[in-house]
Amino acid sequence: KGGYDHFMLKEIFEQPATIHDCLRGRLLHEQLEIVMAGVDHNIDALTNASRIIIVACGTSWHAGLVAEYIIEELCRIPVEVEYASEFRYRNPVINKGDIIIAISQSGETADTLVAIDRAKEQGAIIFGIVNAVGSSIARISNGGAYTHAGPEIGVASTKAFTTQLVTLLLLVIAVGRRFQLGQPMEDKLTSELFSLPGKIEKVLRLDEEIRELSEQF
Repeated sequence: KGGYDHFMLKEIFEQPATIHDCLRGRLLHEQLEIVMAGVDHNIDALTNASRIIIVACGTSWHAGLVAEYIIEELCRIPVEVEYASEFRYRNPVINKGDIIIAISQSGETADTLVAIDRAKEQGAIIFGIVNAVGSSIARISNGGAYTHAGPEIGVASTKAFTTQLVTLLLLVIAVGRRFQLGQPMEDKLTSELFSLPGKIEKVLRLDEEIRELSEQF
């Protein structure tokens, strides 16, 4: 295998561990409780938002597209997903109290950084979903959550993408309990999250069978 393939395969197989790290300290399984300081400190702003705008680039933008469906379904807050490189160059309507969720693996994505800086000046509240601790987006945000994915060397994103989705789902559950989410749904979602690393491990153990099928099809 070439060096790139080696790193990408390594990172695919790291996903159970990175998702476990993402959940650790946030998902208290016995109590089926979610603890996220960045959400707790901004819970009123998040639950009272008239809309949420997700700003990202590349793979993070795709995570935002998934999050749009989840947020609208479980929190009933309108969501727009914007490509940061377009958002920064137009003149978007930003209302005071709008929530901007900025998603970035590095926390240094230039277009996303400029976009949220301008939105913050217009009164938006910035919530960052980033991997790099102490990064520029983390510092400029009013609150946020780290994904704890670790460095990703392969260009095609694997563990960064899945930990972004897990972090966003944790955010949605924490906010959704203020709405109509309901205890049965909250318990189901938290229980499924808790079992997710083990389920991914089970799939990855089928590596050879999947390889054979990929050659056939």
